[in-house]
Amino acid sequence: MFKLELSVRNLRRVLAIAAIIALLEIWTCGQAAAASGTASRQNPVQQFRLAAESLYRSVSAGDPLVVLRKVREAEAALAVIPPDALPSAESASALTGSMERMRRAIVALSPDEQEVYRAAAALRLAADTVSPDGQGLWLEYRRLMREEAASLGESLGTSRVKSDPDARRKLDSLAGHYGLIRAAAAASGRTTAVERADAVFRYAERVLASPQAEDELLAQLPQQLRETVEGLFPPETETPASGPLHAAPPASFFTTIGAFILTALTYSGWRKYRGEHSRRDLNKRT
Repeated sequence: MFKLELSVRNLRRVLAIAAIIALLEIWTCGQAAAASGTASRQNPVQQFRLAAESLYRSVSAGDPLVVLRKVREAEAALAVIPPDALPSAESASALTGSMERMRRAIVALSPDEQEVYRAAAALRLAADTVSPDGQGLWLEYRRLMREEAASLGESLGTSRVKSDPDARRKLDSLAGHYGLIRAAAAASGRTTAVERADAVFRYAERVLASPQAEDELLAQLPQQLRETVEGLFPPETETPASGPLHAAPPASFFTTIGAFILTALTYSGWRKYRGEHSRRDLNKRT
């Protein structure tokens, strides 16, 4: 009898301790959820960054219906950002323009898969730029574009043909990367540099496309492009508008950057899903 009473008392103690632990866990989770909800309501810029990242991932996955839903979510997140929450007065215009580019790419009668990817990548870079928790992703393009501008200059210096295909290819690559970071640069407040870059790239296109281009114009072009690339980015000693890069990024950070750039320039997943979607529609009609 004594052993039975002891066992009952011990069981009650265990149950009481378990109940206390369960209540503490519920309270802790409630506090964390409340703090998270408060932080989300107080930080619409962060909400937009997360929406842009989710949109980019959905484009990489290649399901058009999911992409359309994510576009609407990103638009809704952008619409509630107050102007004073952004780094500069130009940020709102840059984000709106990037969002409009994404919308045009996705609702076109014949969507260009490559443009869909690039528009999503550009939006993600711009959203990361204005977020206080951003990683400064667009700044990673500085070295790449420097190298491309230098390589283009070498091609122009050694080419004996004014409309050299190799120089043209290198300019297209440099201009493509500029298209990715353009909105991010403008969102960071560097609108003057963006306007100059727009003009220089248009000028470079015309010069390389013209077989009658003067040698003097071709000789000046490499320096103009190098200066344009340098002007797009803040000085390396200057703190970017979105906050400094992590001093010690995780081991996967640079791998993620490389995958991000590569995925932005490929579109096999999107094409595959579109092809499957078209075949399903055709089977239904037949």
